[in-house]
Amino acid sequence: MATHRLGRLVEDWLELENAGIPLEPRKFRVGAKPNNGLMIRQMPTPYDEAKIRELDNYRVAYVMPVFIRRDEPGKTIVRGCTLDVPWDESVEWLEEDEKRNRGWYAFSRDYYPPKHEYPRDMVLNHRMQCSLSRGDIREGFLLAVGRVYPPETYHDGEIIPIRFSILDQWDGHPSVTFQLPLMRNRNRVNQTPRGKRKRKPLFSCPDHIAPVEKGEATDRAKSANEGRRIYARIEK
Repeated sequence: MATHRLGRLVEDWLELENAGIPLEPRKFRVGAKPNNGLMIRQMPTPYDEAKIRELDNYRVAYVMPVFIRRDEPGKTIVRGCTLDVPWDESVEWLEEDEKRNRGWYAFSRDYYPPKHEYPRDMVLNHRMQCSLSRGDIREGFLLAVGRVYPPETYHDGEIIPIRFSILDQWDGHPSVTFQLPLMRNRNRVNQTPRGKRKRKPLFSCPDHIAPVEKGEATDRAKSANEGRRIYARIEK
């Protein structure tokens, strides 16, 4: 009788799961930890790779080494990822450079040193929309690019907190705050923001007045006097 009941229970369980109804205990579904069962941390690297670097044309590179692991029973479905930057809402995840150099992620040809591009197998951008079961990990670089330089209140070498969040199947937002050093662009003083042109001062181009020769000035004076005399006779 017990075996029959257990078999029936398994059938009912599978039927409900196939219908999309979750049956895990609540602590596994929403997570016993603040990050909903995920462990997310900034990964240490042997080189100075983690950074916020200003590029030319007011573009900014965000390089973040991260380690992600599902620690709890159950499953996390990663539906999307976001990066919250204090000064820029236009930050986008970098895409693979398929046209110029397939298999690599590149910010620009001006990004050097230590690297201006990253091999595909080291980058997580194309591997983040996934399903993580207990023990599954993601380890590598997250690369993003923005279009706004940090304000002048942030100094070169300053450590900036940047928040990385995951959107899971329960509308939860497991997250971590990266601590990234800022690398200012030394050429930025010579650049002009997009959509803006340098304007000359209002009085920077005074009207040019041609010099008048002495003889020409005398002729002009005689013509003026003659005109006044003619006008006086007409009035009479």
